[in-house]
Amino acid sequence: MSTPRIGTILKIDAKVCHVELEGQRLAVPLRGRLFEERGRSRNPVAVGDRVQLGADAEGVAIEAVLPRCSQLARRSKGEGELEQVLAANVSLVLVVSALREPPFQALLVDRILAACERQELRAELVLTKLDRDKRGESAAWSALYRGLGYTVHETSVAAGHETTATLDALRTRLHENTTVLTGLSGAGKSSLLNTLVPGLALRVGDVNRVRHGRHTTTAAELFPLPGGGYVLDTPGIRNFVLFGVAPTELTFWFREYAPIARDCAYRNCTHRSEPDCAVRRALASGAIHASRHASYEHLFAELQEADERERRGES
Repeated sequence: MSTPRIGTILKIDAKVCHVELEGQRLAVPLRGRLFEERGRSRNPVAVGDRVQLGADAEGVAIEAVLPRCSQLARRSKGEGELEQVLAANVSLVLVVSALREPPFQALLVDRILAACERQELRAELVLTKLDRDKRGESAAWSALYRGLGYTVHETSVAAGHETTATLDALRTRLHENTTVLTGLSGAGKSSLLNTLVPGLALRVGDVNRVRHGRHTTTAAELFPLPGGGYVLDTPGIRNFVLFGVAPTELTFWFREYAPIARDCAYRNCTHRSEPDCAVRRALASGAIHASRHASYEHLFAELQEADERERRGES
C-alpha cells in the first residue's frame, strides 16, 4: 500500500468527495467504515475537512478524517438529534444578511452568532443591499452588533452604489482566512462573492413573490483563492438550530448576558421569570436590546423542548 497523503475536501457529492491534493482536484470515494464511525454526526465528513487518502486494489479513497481545529455546525433538520457540520477548519464566519428583500432577520443572525460563540469561531456580520435601505435600518443594526463587539460590514455591490472601501476590507479578510459565508437565502452571498473574487462566477438569484430568497448555491463548496485564503460558499438557510446545547448554557453564548447574569439572585437563572434577575433589569433599562432578548427566549424554549424530547427518548 502506498504512503497516505493529506488533502482538503472542497465539495461533497452523493457518492464522491472532491479533494484538493497537491494543487490538483480529485474525485474520490469514502471508505465504508467511516460511516460506521460517525457517531452523532449526520455525515462522516464535511467541506473543509483535512483527510487522509490511501490506495489499494480498489483505487484511491478517503481512509480517515484528521482532527478539526474548528467547525460550524447545527442540528440536522428532520433527522433526530444529529449534528450537521456545515464547514470544518474555518477561521472566520461571515454572517450575511440583507437589509431589505429579504428583510433583516435578527433571530437567524443571533442563532448563528450563538453557535459561533459556543464553537469559539470568529464571526463578523455583513449587511448587504445597503442601496435599498430607504428606512435607515443599517445604522441601528450596525450600532447594536458593534456595541456587542462584532465587526459589521455595510455593503452594496449595486452598480453606482458600490461600498468600495468596505468591499476592499472584506476582500483582505478573505485572503487572510479560511472563510465561510452563511445566511438567509437571497441575502446576496453569491453576488457579494462574485464582486470580491472576480472570475468565481457563482449563480445569482433573486427574491420570489413570497419574499423568500431563492437557493442559487445548491451545495457547499470551498474555493482556493488566488493570492491566498479559501472561501466556502453555502446554500442559503432559513433556520439554524443549535446542536447539543443545554438550555442553561445559552447565557454564555449571548456575549452581553454572561457578565450581567453574575448579579442574578439565582445561580441557574434562566432570565425568563425568576425574581431579582439582573438580565431582565438590564432589558428594562435598555442595556440589553429587546431583539436580542426575543432571540434568547425563542432559542431557550427551543432548546428546552429538544432537551425534554431527548429525555423521553424521542427524536
